[in-house]
Amino acid sequence: MGSSAMGASVLRKKLKDAGVGGVEVVNKAVANLDGTEDLVITQKELTNRAKKAAPEAVHVTVDNFMNSPAYDEVVQTVQAANSVTK
Repeated sequence: MGSSAMGASVLRKKLKDAGVGGVEVVNKAVANLDGTEDLVITQKELTNRAKKAAPEAVHVTVDNFMNSPAYDEVVQTVQAANSVTK
């Protein structure tokens, strides 16, 4: 399994542990982004390409897919967004 797939798994677990449901986490190649994504997490080398492929998405850049504090920030952001929409 590639590092981005493992990173997606880490984020899924963090969301689950935080009690956040209704969020689909997938991993895909930047070339397969279709512009419908709400949030895209990439390593810094791919961020510019991802922004072109999904310009309306929120973009988060990480140095390490397996261990990034950005995941905790994403979980907090999703929790806040969910509490506003309830």
